[in-house]
Amino acid sequence: MDIYNICMASQTFNISLPKELVELIDKQARTEFTSRSEYIRRAVVKQLRSEQALQVILDNANAKGRELGYTSEQQVYDTISN
Repeated sequence: MDIYNICMASQTFNISLPKELVELIDKQARTEFTSRSEYIRRAVVKQLRSEQALQVILDNANAKGRELGYTSEQQVYDTISN
């Protein structure tokens, strides 16, 4: 899934956040000369990209573990702990 292209078509929705968090978001957005919406949008895209990258790493590690004959996380732990 290409997160950048997802961001091109916008949809408005409401979200509830603690007042203190909104104040921090607004302060940071001002320092970056951007809007609250753009700041939050970039933060969400950054988080989603990070999660996708981590999932690729985990998928590759799991595949390698299966290739090496590991059948449990405990086996991996035992191997790297020695």
